[in-house]
Amino acid sequence: MPWPESLVHIQARCPALQKPRIAVHHGIWRELPTAISRNSVESYDDGNRKWYFLSVVSEATHDKWTVRQILVHLGLFSEIKSLKVDVTKFHAGQGIVLTDVEITSFYSRRRDGVAFDDKNKHCVFLEFTRPMDSVTLSPEGDWAERKELEKNARYGIMMHIYFINHLSALHGGPWNCTQANFTVGARGSLKQTQFQDRLRLLGVTNSEARDKIRALTVSKTLALSDIILKLFHVSILRSPEWALSSLPTELANSQTSAFKLFKKFTGPFSGLVI
Repeated sequence: MPWPESLVHIQARCPALQKPRIAVHHGIWRELPTAISRNSVESYDDGNRKWYFLSVVSEATHDKWTVRQILVHLGLFSEIKSLKVDVTKFHAGQGIVLTDVEITSFYSRRRDGVAFDDKNKHCVFLEFTRPMDSVTLSPEGDWAERKELEKNARYGIMMHIYFINHLSALHGGPWNCTQANFTVGARGSLKQTQFQDRLRLLGVTNSEARDKIRALTVSKTLALSDIILKLFHVSILRSPEWALSSLPTELANSQTSAFKLFKKFTGPFSGLVI
């Protein structure tokens, strides 16, 4: 049974908008780790900064590292053959038997971002999610708390953090890996205390800088969520000219063309094809 045409469906589930949704996710996320890296000024007594964000290549480019790349940086990777054996043994200890394809998929998985504190040997996976915010509650809490549990459970099942910590202990290494989620609702809501605490954890010690990052993230979320609504109308009306003309000029020029959201439109039900 198809999902009803609700705001939740448009922003999170509509199959015709899957690739634009991914582009919007990347568009919002790209600026967040860049802003964190720029404002992460916490340092040690010797003057060296505490946190490094090596997946932030430049102001405009963010590289999503694979688990294998992270292991290389942590000094826990020597060769593919050994890594495959380690992955196999680790999962076997959990009663899980993986195929060769699943083994490769496990260490090839990309994380939204990663931060390193080389002195304290602390690695933090950074994950961004843009769920539909809601005023309703459930036994698991509000929308942000539910998404937090879902995100932690999802990556707990994938066991990347457990694997890295296991591999570090196995090889006598001191690395500890954790995860920090940044959750912003499609309508711009966020848990301010939680958001600020995670920025503080990553070395953003200035409260004004944290407020600016929060405001930037909410503003970008609202702007690009609006693009999804425009594209929904495109997918059902098949009118890219209408959508382009109704986009704010600065978004159409700086965001839409970069994400290549408008390319080809076919069929009354298939909607957007990219």
